[in-house]
Amino acid sequence: MELYPGKQLFIDDFMIESMKGLRRVLNQAEKQTVIAPLDLPLDTVLDHAKGQIGDVVYDKNDGLFRMYYHLDLDGERRMCALNSEDGLHWEKPTLGLVEIDGSTANNVTNCPLGQLSLLWDPHETDEAYRWKRIDNTPTGRNRNGRKVWRAFHSRDGYDWKPYPSGGYSENQMLFNFGSPAETFGGTINPDANYVHYSQRGSSRRTRVLGRRDSEDFLHWSGLRTVIDQDLNDPAGTEFYGASFDSANCTNGGLHILMLFTFLTDLSEPYEIEKPGAYWGAESGPNAVAARIDGFVDTELAVSRDTVSWTRFREPFIPRGQSDSWDWGMLFSDAPILHNDKLWFFYSGFNLNHNGHTARLWESPYSAPSYSNKGLAVLRRDGYVSVEVAGFGHGTLTTHRFRQESGGSVQVNVDASAGELRYELLLDTGEPISGYTGADCDPIRADELDRTLSWNGVQDWPGVSSERQATLPNLPQSEFYIKIRFYLAPGTKLYSFTLNPPEVTMWNVKIKGRID
Repeated sequence: MELYPGKQLFIDDFMIESMKGLRRVLNQAEKQTVIAPLDLPLDTVLDHAKGQIGDVVYDKNDGLFRMYYHLDLDGERRMCALNSEDGLHWEKPTLGLVEIDGSTANNVTNCPLGQLSLLWDPHETDEAYRWKRIDNTPTGRNRNGRKVWRAFHSRDGYDWKPYPSGGYSENQMLFNFGSPAETFGGTINPDANYVHYSQRGSSRRTRVLGRRDSEDFLHWSGLRTVIDQDLNDPAGTEFYGASFDSANCTNGGLHILMLFTFLTDLSEPYEIEKPGAYWGAESGPNAVAARIDGFVDTELAVSRDTVSWTRFREPFIPRGQSDSWDWGMLFSDAPILHNDKLWFFYSGFNLNHNGHTARLWESPYSAPSYSNKGLAVLRRDGYVSVEVAGFGHGTLTTHRFRQESGGSVQVNVDASAGELRYELLLDTGEPISGYTGADCDPIRADELDRTLSWNGVQDWPGVSSERQATLPNLPQSEFYIKIRFYLAPGTKLYSFTLNPPEVTMWNVKIKGRID
């Protein structure tokens, strides 16, 4: 499901033929505020003894934010819900589903714990199944009394009903480091309706990122490694997991990952004391990691096929300073587009993965541990900008796209401290008369959706009779043009969008999808 047809971000090289005098710049999301949701204690600890804050889910139909969290209530851990219209101020809905302290006037849902993945599903046509959840631990039992996995669905995300037991209940659904051997491997479908990324073990006893997919959210493929450490990573780099769009939607043809990069301590002893107590009793190969000490950063990774990833190896949302609540580890939720900005809710922890403070000579957990939820924002399409590398001008030339009968181009650019000029070229590189850089209406402002124009004319021209006459046997769909952008110092170019989107080559379905 492509969310923004025709859009092209400059994160990767897919629509860039050449760049001269320019560079890509990763734009970090800017921290805005700390979310302190009502009765959720600020001293929520790492072992979740008191509670746990979950991801924020966005209801695209109503434009509402939903936050789930876990608390111990009446001697049992419960899943509670909070709602927000603006992502800043949160309210407790009165659900009337679960009795707590003799009353159902509370925000406690009837969904059991054990969540692997929970989503508001844009694919769904039956509103009774709009919200979906599948377990990461066996929370049901089959006819023989053996524990099995379950999935749930809901109309509103509060009142959950289980899917009938079926073949999926017998599958090994554990999607983490201790996954048993029978859940590894299998085929990959990049266009699957649903996808899940999680850590898994490698043959080197390190954490890598694995991937599964599903057509129905119930039956899942095997866990396949898609991101591992390479020569561009510092020694000791591992991958703790990722946040992502479970509905496998794309933005400008790109899948977006908030990648949790685990920076381990290489000096840590190789053998973990009581590994079973740390990883649990799950059997299978490579179930015990070699190192548990270090920091967790959130980095940006993007892909066109969910298999080959472009990574930006610096924090996308930086951890806080020493003694701050997000100094030790930071896990961002998947991006949410709201009011023309990208919103990133994130969980932060004051201690690192093994309980150290900034005073690393102190023993683990010598200081109280706590976590909280924060919010960071970024302009729409603002993950990466193309900017001048030095003091002169720079040029970016796009790959060709179909000329057809004409169309328009919108750009997301901040030229308030610079200037953006542009021209149309034939696929041979020859400028099109009337659409040169001298003819363009230059942009000298901050624009999210500025339509390119030449002497006031916005549309690019269709295939002319003169051009068609040069190749009379060539169908109109085989004539191509491209765009060259001229950036002055101070200009930040984020994306361009072609309308109609069908002229972009990535919209062409290729059998097999993975070239």
